[in-house]
Amino acid sequence: MNYLILGLIALPLLSVKAIAQPISYPVADSVTIAANNAPEKAIDEFTDFIFYKLHPQLNSRKIRSNETQYIKEWAAIKKVLGDGNLVYERGCGPSYWWRLSEYDTLGRNGGEIIRFSPLLNKVADAVFYTRHPELGYRTIKPSETQLAFEWSKIRQGVSLVHPCYY
Repeated sequence: MNYLILGLIALPLLSVKAIAQPISYPVADSVTIAANNAPEKAIDEFTDFIFYKLHPQLNSRKIRSNETQYIKEWAAIKKVLGDGNLVYERGCGPSYWWRLSEYDTLGRNGGEIIRFSPLLNKVADAVFYTRHPELGYRTIKPSETQLAFEWSKIRQGVSLVHPCYY
């Protein structure tokens, strides 16, 4: 899968705000709004949130123009999220806000993930194959344990459970 890498001028590079904060939009039929896709601001904020969860060592600073791998990863995450994977729904309270269409699901005791979100698997794939374009998006072979370990670390880094269930 090829990703279009946007020039730095085109990227609204990375001002991080807490994603748990509701984004104010007029209340309307959530299904209609979700069908019309999320606005750029919501996609960018979720992209920032996931990117900096994956790269906490950056301490939410802006990506520099010479950090091309980070730019590619950010763009890959944005592409996945921008493909209709955000929905506008009622949050944990009375307000509506943009959120992921799928999250990882915790077990009854709340300590173990019992269902991994296919959406977050796609995010992990996008980041992994951006780091390894030579693989051409092919499946990791059982003998490629180092690559499998790397993918697992990425997936662990992007793991999210629904914010209402913390």
